[in-house]
Amino acid sequence: MNASDSTAASVGAAFAGSLAAFTSALTEAGTRGEVQDVCMATLPGMIKTKAFGIYLFKVPHESAAMAAATGVSDRFLTLYEDFGRHADPVLREAVARKKPVHSSGLMSESAWVDSSFFQEVLALHDMRMVLEAPILYRGQVLGTLNFADRDQNALSSSIEQVLAGTLGNMVGLAVGGMTERQGVLTERDQLLEAFQLSDQAMVVSDTKTGKRRMNTAAIELLRKLEPNNPTLWFEELMAAARTSKESLCQVFSSEVVVEGEERRVILRNYASNTHDRTVLVSVIQLNASFQSPGTLPASLARDLSPQETKVAGQVVFGRSDDAIAKQLSLSPYTVKQHVKSVYRKLGVHSRVDLTRLVLGTAATAIPPLFPPTDEPHDRSQK
Repeated sequence: MNASDSTAASVGAAFAGSLAAFTSALTEAGTRGEVQDVCMATLPGMIKTKAFGIYLFKVPHESAAMAAATGVSDRFLTLYEDFGRHADPVLREAVARKKPVHSSGLMSESAWVDSSFFQEVLALHDMRMVLEAPILYRGQVLGTLNFADRDQNALSSSIEQVLAGTLGNMVGLAVGGMTERQGVLTERDQLLEAFQLSDQAMVVSDTKTGKRRMNTAAIELLRKLEPNNPTLWFEELMAAARTSKESLCQVFSSEVVVEGEERRVILRNYASNTHDRTVLVSVIQLNASFQSPGTLPASLARDLSPQETKVAGQVVFGRSDDAIAKQLSLSPYTVKQHVKSVYRKLGVHSRVDLTRLVLGTAATAIPPLFPPTDEPHDRSQK
């Protein structure tokens, strides 16, 4: 290996070490400000120019949410924000093309020096060259890495521009991922707050891990039912609502006694598949005791035939079609036909809707979680 080869290898090794250090520092950054600090501490030594700056946008041609630069004066930065950003042709092309743009690729040196952008801003430091690499994330330009020099031909090679683009993409992954995660965390916190503040008793269960989260209303309601161990009482309720190893009643009700008064607990289970797991939302209500099984309010029963009235009462009580058929000595097919007829006459679309209608205003306080369909929903969920 000759001297020039040895020097090139040494430079390459040094650059690779700087790139590794830069990547490592980016992964440890926890905020946009820390990403900016990493760039300011590292990139001027990796790509050598008279000036370097990083801009993270609010709106690309209007304002920067964050900016930092080295090699230029405060006055230069003020001029750029007040005038240069709107007149910067390199910025405009970098944002439009979503790749690094070198000023020499846009116009000749004489045209560059005569441009209003140069005259109003760059002439302060006689910057004959500007290279801007977009900070990209999911196809969106979040900012730019800006390099400037008095030598028009600085950073004009394709390799240098590809390097600048790669660095912009790396910064984009850090900033964009951070912003995306923060958005998810903010949304999660808002939903959790709404869940906790809701006056509707709810329990959210992760069926993969078995973990449950109860809101305040659920804890208070369950303590009325079992002051000493409300969590155990809920587990017993869920066990009673299970019809088989893998099946759970969508609507389940049970008579209870609270402070010497007969009441009825209504449990509704809604399953939602998300990614690789199923989330179960259980809504609990404690209502006045319902009438005897199989009995509907007269205001509803008058619209139904006697047989339909009996079937509807059994549906509200939580029985399956097969159980209703056995109870009323009917065929399962006949039960299904009666159920469809009841839905049509009472203007409901599911067992949940029918139960809400029968239980009155207290039950209808829960908004429908399933869109209406022409077919009734099955009472159980896998």
